[in-house]
Amino acid sequence: MTESKEQKQTIKRSNIRWLLVVLMFIAITFNYADREIWVLTEPAFSASFGWSRPGAPLSHYALINISLILFIWSLAYAIFNFPGGWITDKLGIRKAMAAFFGLWSAFTALTASTFNFISMAIVRGLMGASEGPVWPINSKVSKNWASIRDPSKAFTWAGSGQALGPIIGLAGGAALYALWGWRGVFLFFGILGILLAIAWYVLSRDRPEEHPWVNKAELDYIREGKVIATEPTLRSSDTWRIALRIVFTTQAGIGVLLTFISFGYILYTFLYWLPPLMYGEFAHSVTASGYYSAAIDTALFIGFIASGPFNDWLVARYGKVMGRRLGSIVPMSLMIVMVALSYFTGTAHELLPTALLLASAAGLMNLTVGSYAVNGFDIAPPGTTATVYGIYNGILNLMGAFNSIIVGYLFIKYGPLVGFTSAVFFMALFLAGYLVFIRESTWKRAVEYGYSLVQEALSKYH
Repeated sequence: MTESKEQKQTIKRSNIRWLLVVLMFIAITFNYADREIWVLTEPAFSASFGWSRPGAPLSHYALINISLILFIWSLAYAIFNFPGGWITDKLGIRKAMAAFFGLWSAFTALTASTFNFISMAIVRGLMGASEGPVWPINSKVSKNWASIRDPSKAFTWAGSGQALGPIIGLAGGAALYALWGWRGVFLFFGILGILLAIAWYVLSRDRPEEHPWVNKAELDYIREGKVIATEPTLRSSDTWRIALRIVFTTQAGIGVLLTFISFGYILYTFLYWLPPLMYGEFAHSVTASGYYSAAIDTALFIGFIASGPFNDWLVARYGKVMGRRLGSIVPMSLMIVMVALSYFTGTAHELLPTALLLASAAGLMNLTVGSYAVNGFDIAPPGTTATVYGIYNGILNLMGAFNSIIVGYLFIKYGPLVGFTSAVFFMALFLAGYLVFIRESTWKRAVEYGYSLVQEALSKYH
């Protein structure tokens, strides 16, 4: 007997889970674009505030003020990962993302009204705090909406907005600056961001079963294989108690913590110190160092995009724990080799081989994201996803803040090559997190322990 057209339509899965990934991608894109327009307009607002002369290079006074504001922004961003994750678990992804997206966009627009150091520092600090929860929210979107077959893909494809955002910020900001000046750039991005925040609220839902466009076939597909189909809402005290126990008292949780700490140092070494390395050791030209740094950044993007499908394939083939171990241990081991070799080509002042080695290292680094970062929310018991991930990501970004001090000292004391290759120590620490702490037995114990804590908490509510 053949199925009718209506039956076939009923059976066919909807794909609204990918709509959530697209919406998250847009939010993260704007999250990073809004940061980049500030960097782009530094000379313009510095001249406007009297920190530098118009058309002249940034003065020492301007550089000090810019550095302090950037530090305030970075610290606020890092710290607010912690409460931001908890707020997301309490409010749900729909309300939390709409609120934070709207807030950071409002502060982006308000940047246009700043007139001195204090006003700029306050607005950018508040903007950084509002942007902090975006990755904990992405973790909860992946946990709630992705099937067990593609959590890495959902997380990394949404997260790839971090690579597109700076491009949009620089290119779009430059065009808008020519038309409306630096204040007009912030107003445009801020107002557009508020409109997109409204769109997020209209189109998104906390859970698949709450979305009117999700059919039964897709809902069954998302729920298949999950122990608890939906994230329960826990009391705040229970959320924090369970999250802290998983992160700091389980072997697997400590292993994940080591990978986040290590990755924070490695990532910010590439983000902060690659252009100075290219300029100081090889190119001696802003243009040339920019081109080479951009090429290496392209490898970062490719690695990020590829990490999701790569790690989901490994999990499907070798199981969750072994697949994730392979997805991090192999690329990170190869990265150590590439960075170590770049030291020798660098000391020989060979630009092209050094750039190629560092580009390979950058791609391999981000190839681990679909493994180590996904562990950050996959280990979280139901109801604590964003809180757990917020703790991990907050510590990662705090490590990034300290990186500027540590590597800066090494650059001055021992030179750029030594400063940059210091990241090899943290690559080894990253491997130790997996090899020593994250194994089949320790992961199973952590997950079972987490579920028992949740069940214990829920039993008190009834």
